Amino acid sequence: MNLERLAKLLQMLEENKEDTFLTYAIAMEYLGDADTENSLLWFGKTLEINDAHLPAMYQLALLHSALGQTETACSYLEKGLILLKESKDLKTRNEFRSLLDELLF
Repeated sequence: MNLERLAKLLQMLEENKEDTFLTYAIAMEYLGDADTENSLLWFGKTLEINDAHLPAMYQLALLHSALGQTETACSYLEKGLILLKESKDLKTRNEFRSLLDELLF
């Protein structure tokens, strides 16, 4: 993990605590370091700020799936699919659907 980059992101977040880009970036830093606990925490904070943040939902689904928490993973994917129902973003919708199908079958 790049501690300098993480420190800069945390400092920037102090100036704008409701910035989903920053909370998501912090979560990705922890994910890159395989720090599951902090990744879960920061992806969760991202959704607290914006409960429709699809990338955070997808990452949370992946993490919960890896932890064997299939039901929780599926709930994030199902919520994302509801948000994507009317979307023209077929790629994202297919990614959510594919992962959900993989977990269910």
